[in-house]
Amino acid sequence: MDSINLSVRLGPLTLANPFIVGSGPTVRTVDQIRAAEDGGWAAVCPKLTVDPSPYLSQPPRYRWLRRQRLHIFTAERRLTPPEGLRLCEEARKATRGILIMPNITYDGEDYEGWGRLAKRFEDAGAHAIELNMCCPNMSFNLSTTGERTAKATGASLGSDLVELPKVVKLVVEATRLPVIVKLTPEGGRIAQAAFQSLAAGAAAVGGVANRLGIPDIDIRNPMGTIYRLQDSITLGCLSGPWIRPLALRDTYEMRVFLGKEPFVIGSGGVSDLTSAVQQIMVGADAVWVCTETMVRGFAWLPKVLDGLRAYMSEMGYSRIRDFRDLLLGNIKSASELHIRQGHAEVDLAKCNACGACWKVGHCCSITHPDDRTTINTATCFGCSTCVDVCPRDAIAMVEEPD
Repeated sequence: MDSINLSVRLGPLTLANPFIVGSGPTVRTVDQIRAAEDGGWAAVCPKLTVDPSPYLSQPPRYRWLRRQRLHIFTAERRLTPPEGLRLCEEARKATRGILIMPNITYDGEDYEGWGRLAKRFEDAGAHAIELNMCCPNMSFNLSTTGERTAKATGASLGSDLVELPKVVKLVVEATRLPVIVKLTPEGGRIAQAAFQSLAAGAAAVGGVANRLGIPDIDIRNPMGTIYRLQDSITLGCLSGPWIRPLALRDTYEMRVFLGKEPFVIGSGGVSDLTSAVQQIMVGADAVWVCTETMVRGFAWLPKVLDGLRAYMSEMGYSRIRDFRDLLLGNIKSASELHIRQGHAEVDLAKCNACGACWKVGHCCSITHPDDRTTINTATCFGCSTCVDVCPRDAIAMVEEPD
């Protein structure tokens, strides 16, 4: 495996591997950033810094819903410019080579403030600047709940195809560092927003995957809340492995729309080797990981890196680019699908007549005379739901000749 190269190039920067700690509560101190470097992470995007004073900065309130593999937060602390700049300076001194790419938002009256803030982070030692055009828990949250806001921030600005490139251009002109634009899928225009960001001079784009949503509600106590130390329910920022299919779509949409050359960072539900490779296969050059570092820390990555090297060796890949975009050619439109004919067939030696498949509501082909599962192959559409619900693997799909 000596020939395996995990590094990726982002403009003038070389990431040792594709794994970046996404901006969040696990990268708000120097000790955390040092721990990420010890864990083998290639880069960190320190906690969001907001200028002027933090926007909606409150003590954090999180829930990790284990069964649903879902993380949700409402309140969150952001860094002030002095805090963010000090973190950047001290982290550069305390680390050996991990790349530090601060996540920033400007909430002042003039867009030029974005450039001024970026330049201050350049002077503080940042390797790149990440623009927060994604957070749904800023003005997007307020407007979604009916409040009127004077300024667009986070996801609101990231989905505005007119105003977004103006900000990106000002930041690019204000700093010599690579500018990364972290975009929102809210609004359904992430690919177009990525295109406008690159046209304005960004070195890389990526998607946050997070959606704004409402958590489970206790219908017998609807005025209660699932949150501890918080009264009432509010729209929360949803993340975690449950969001993976949507996150893969976000990356896929950007890559298809942008073409092969731009640097794209994927995000959303990355928690192991498989989910990281999936992101790369639909177009990501690198991946942001946040939620998984919140619930598991940083130390799980070395095992994933070893697994990635072994996987690449097994598959005959020598570099990340060898399998980036691999799935693009296999994702077809509905009109391009080739549907093979077939039907379900039950193995009566395995079937114990538990009745699970008898309850499939859309199926008219399964009957159970004398408590024996019977499938009418002439009327079976071949949907395969019965295969999925059978607890004994007693049903299989049989392909019919064309």
